[in-house]
Amino acid sequence: MNTCKIIIMLIFIFLKAPIFCQDSIKLYCLTTPSHKILKDNYFLPSIQDDFEIICEEIEQTCESVKFMAEGWTDTTLRKVDLIIRAIHENWGSIFIFSDVDIQFFKPIKNIILKLMRDNDLIIQKNNPQGVLCSGFFVCRGNQKTLDLWTDVRTIMANDKSSSDQITLNRCIKRNSKKNPYNITWAYLPNIFFGAGIFTGHLWMPGKHLRIPTNIVMHHANWTRGIEHKIAQLEYVKQRVEQLRAVC
Repeated sequence: MNTCKIIIMLIFIFLKAPIFCQDSIKLYCLTTPSHKILKDNYFLPSIQDDFEIICEEIEQTCESVKFMAEGWTDTTLRKVDLIIRAIHENWGSIFIFSDVDIQFFKPIKNIILKLMRDNDLIIQKNNPQGVLCSGFFVCRGNQKTLDLWTDVRTIMANDKSSSDQITLNRCIKRNSKKNPYNITWAYLPNIFFGAGIFTGHLWMPGKHLRIPTNIVMHHANWTRGIEHKIAQLEYVKQRVEQLRAVC
């Protein structure tokens, strides 16, 4: 066997095998009464992995359920509290945080284990410019991530015009990938799809969405209100079914 064939074989084995093994992964989510329909009809039924699901239900503080509307920061502060708790509960191992306006189309555990490698954080991309989306990420419980999310919470508590995602992007400078926490992080690939990944434009019912053919997950963001989120979830689900039928 020549050297090139040996190298190709080793690369194939490396890519097929998870870098490390973690038998049980906890998935944390936060929900309010307005989002219960998303959790019950799309999020939970679509999960195809044996995650240990920890779902916290809190009161409705943002009545309009619109980004940065009154009560939004209060809700997202509770989200950050849950993330900090998850870091403590998973010290030395990894966990997932997910919003509930999400649906899955394939198992993702093995993909995540490969992608984490030596990373402290892998996170969904929000738009073509690379804004980090705090609605879905995988995180390692350690001092670096604890320091990051503790700072996110402190900034939010002192600035009610902020949110978890806005503040996270202030703390981690994505363009240089340098950060004061020395966190090693990477974007999730576009198969972890969000409505703004390719366009950064607001989606409304009736609009087209470019969907990756090998999509594993869909985050119904870049739209306004629960009804439009449901419309987007249904639209993507139907498009995925059509793509699979063609294949």
